[in-house]
Amino acid sequence: MKLRVILLMDSLEVSAWAWEAIFQIFQSDNAEIVLAGINQNPKPSGKKSPFLYRAFRYLDRKLFTNIPDAFSKKHLRDIPNWKVPVLSISPIQKKFSDYLNSDTIQELQAYKPDIILRFGFRILRGDILTLPKLGVWSYHHGDIRAFRGGPPCFWEVMNQSETTGAVLQQLTEKLDDGVVLYQSRFQTDPLSVQRNANKVFWNSSYFISRVLRQISMLGLDQWKRSLMENQEEQGAKSEILTPPGTYQMLSSWVKLWSRNAFRKGIEQFQKPHWELTVAKRSHHQLIPDHFEVISSTCAPHKKGSFWADPFPVDHEGQCWLFYEEYDGPSKKGKIGVGLWDGQTLRDCQIVLEESWHLSYPFIWKENGEFYLIPESGEAGQTYLYKSTKFPIEWVRVGEFFGGEAYDPTLYKKGDKYWLFVNQKAHPGSSAFVELNAYWSSSLEEPKWVPHALNPIVSNVGASRPAGNIFEHQGQLFRPAQDSGKRYGHQIRIMEILVLSEREYQEQTVQLISPDASQGILGTHTLNFSENWVFSDRFYRK
Repeated sequence: MKLRVILLMDSLEVSAWAWEAIFQIFQSDNAEIVLAGINQNPKPSGKKSPFLYRAFRYLDRKLFTNIPDAFSKKHLRDIPNWKVPVLSISPIQKKFSDYLNSDTIQELQAYKPDIILRFGFRILRGDILTLPKLGVWSYHHGDIRAFRGGPPCFWEVMNQSETTGAVLQQLTEKLDDGVVLYQSRFQTDPLSVQRNANKVFWNSSYFISRVLRQISMLGLDQWKRSLMENQEEQGAKSEILTPPGTYQMLSSWVKLWSRNAFRKGIEQFQKPHWELTVAKRSHHQLIPDHFEVISSTCAPHKKGSFWADPFPVDHEGQCWLFYEEYDGPSKKGKIGVGLWDGQTLRDCQIVLEESWHLSYPFIWKENGEFYLIPESGEAGQTYLYKSTKFPIEWVRVGEFFGGEAYDPTLYKKGDKYWLFVNQKAHPGSSAFVELNAYWSSSLEEPKWVPHALNPIVSNVGASRPAGNIFEHQGQLFRPAQDSGKRYGHQIRIMEILVLSEREYQEQTVQLISPDASQGILGTHTLNFSENWVFSDRFYRK
């Protein structure tokens, strides 16, 4: 049985991100849009914003308009086979809130809605909030624990917050205090509110369809129980924010451009540099406390070149270390390998190069054969390579995974191969935010079936793979990149609690952070051999 959905909007012409959200609902198998309620007297939700704030936003949009633009206008009648009836609504307007009169409530009730989605109007109050069985759903583009009110995605940039949140919630009479139905967190753009909002709004357009899929998969009762179990402790409420006044905007604007000018200066004269690190493995300790830089006589010497992404393989009593060798002049990654003798990495050479960028040399051994699955997101698909003479000769077997995929990580459980990859929800969103899982019964001829809950993680702080999934003392762990502060800032060790075709649960058990006192800015790969633990670290020089 399909859930019956009513839309509340100010117009059938909506922002592109909202059009995408509605389109996803329209083509879903578990919901149907039965009515579009159109506000006949739309008003802004607050008083007119101060002039300097409006000037800043105008310039920001002009300088940093994104393609695709989440805020360009599209008409819902452009959705193929759009035949949704329209109801004109004249709300009772009180200060910043909208109420619907009893006649309108009865008209809406006649459509027997399970859900009402708010894409317009102002703050809704009154009987409308309890009319649908599953409530009125609405977006808040911001972290409701720290940034209630608005403007969306603005204060995070101005206050240098590491992440910007987005929430789909069920509305209550209290502002930004409803049940959280879905949420995600994104790396905050350091310079532009427009760029920051664009990626957040695009990604959020998929929230509703994901929740509808969860309801269909779990059943209504189990979904409700799961929802309440996963509500985060909110703690003290933050103040409700509004657009800044003239002095505050001027001060924020000067600070914004000053710190970004300083940042750009550093990036211009101090280029990013990664290097490989190693520690002795202790089978009693999950992660070593200290890593040393790997000594090598064959490290790249070209300007702007470096090594990263270490993947070790124990073979015939020797430890071979695969890595990405980034070539500065060509700005392209290649796959290299060297022999780790416990003291030095030696006999280094490039073993795989393509016309596109390669990194993250994921190694897999199956029935005595070695396979290589490097990241090749630039090529738009992922390829499988097989060793013909380990470790230096490899032949491409064929396409392993179609479509864009970042940091492919394989794990075998029972008779299934699980593939974990980061993917963009939309071309306008980020590749750092969402982890998707797929399973297949075959390795060389895979037919990947998406996990029922994809994306299984939607959080820039714990999504992108950072190395092999590994076992320790009977527990299963997944290293994940935390790129909230910057790309590759730190590693979260996630314990996988549940992994099946329909369920996925994990929790953070350890954080591996760079030593800022030594100028280290990041670490983003972690892998094990029998006796060693390999990682990498990032700084500027």
